[in-house]
Amino acid sequence: MKSRLSADNVNRNEYRRSATVNLIKTREGNWIDRSERLIINVIADEVRAQPILDIGVGAGRTTWLLRPLTADYIAIDWSPEMVEACRREHPGLDVRVSDVRDLSEFDNDSFKLVFFSFNGIDMLGHEDRLRAMSEMHRILKPGGLLLYSTSNKNGKLYELHPWDVIEQNKWYFILRFLLRFPTSIPRYWRIYRNWWQKRRYAEDHGAWAMRTSRSYEFGLIQHWTHPSTELQSLNSAGFTLCEIRSSAGKPVADDSSECSYFYVLARKQMTDE
Repeated sequence: MKSRLSADNVNRNEYRRSATVNLIKTREGNWIDRSERLIINVIADEVRAQPILDIGVGAGRTTWLLRPLTADYIAIDWSPEMVEACRREHPGLDVRVSDVRDLSEFDNDSFKLVFFSFNGIDMLGHEDRLRAMSEMHRILKPGGLLLYSTSNKNGKLYELHPWDVIEQNKWYFILRFLLRFPTSIPRYWRIYRNWWQKRRYAEDHGAWAMRTSRSYEFGLIQHWTHPSTELQSLNSAGFTLCEIRSSAGKPVADDSSECSYFYVLARKQMTDE
């Protein structure tokens, strides 16, 4: 019997597809949301001229945002195709194929800021996510900052089905379908096919879950979490939480928030206690 791909390989393969690379290239140089812009602005003076590691750089969107802060900038991505796209856009910069779960190429206490943007950490299963957090902690300088965004298990996008997307945007869907007919048919066939095939990967552990996401036509299996879950993981890895904000830039105090995803800013403790 043919064995299924691991969720990890499914996600990695999606980020190697030319269609996904080309889509991500269209986002270059733009802030994803208000919170990303706000937090980077708040920490800019602290990390200026300091070593920065940009994880999951994709085609280089965040390079435009972070590179002006420092000449000591390194970017990594697990997709060779993404790295090649980023190198073409930013010739001469240090952009590498690397996996956040194994950052052994970097010494301990190397970076002032580690940034993992646009829910990139959600492409990892729960245990791999914890391993990545440990690695990011190791390479940060004492007092260094970790910034990442992650999907909210209490958000409206969790457990979303293809027909839910259509229902929420019914008239927009009908108009777009008619305008793009018959090219719409293959697209919606892919959406339903991807969702159906990836249902098998779903697992819900209460505090966190793995489940399909509407991103890239339901082509990903994504980690979903709660703020309280992230706080526990951060504490276990040796971080101190600075703040959690919704994508709209509002402070998130507990698990009641229904934002689709949220940002976590944490600091490596100055000394191990």
